[in-house]
Amino acid sequence: MSKAKELRELAQDELDQKLQDRVKEAFDLRKVKATGKLDNPLQVRLIRREIARLQTLINEKKNVKETGNAGHGNITRKA
Repeated sequence: MSKAKELRELAQDELDQKLQDRVKEAFDLRKVKATGKLDNPLQVRLIRREIARLQTLINEKKNVKETGNAGHGNITRKA
């Protein structure tokens, strides 16, 4: 499992490829789980969380590209 800090350093193409790999892995794990032969059910949860992490980073990069704003931290809005 990759940390978000490490993933932020990757290019968009690499993030997309990792996401595709994890989605395929999640599908395969669900098939194995359905047959009752999954040794470690925790794997399903970990893969789901990594998929969510990757999707979040992809969206962050997309938003930065569109707005030019990194979008990190607490920003106080003025009325």
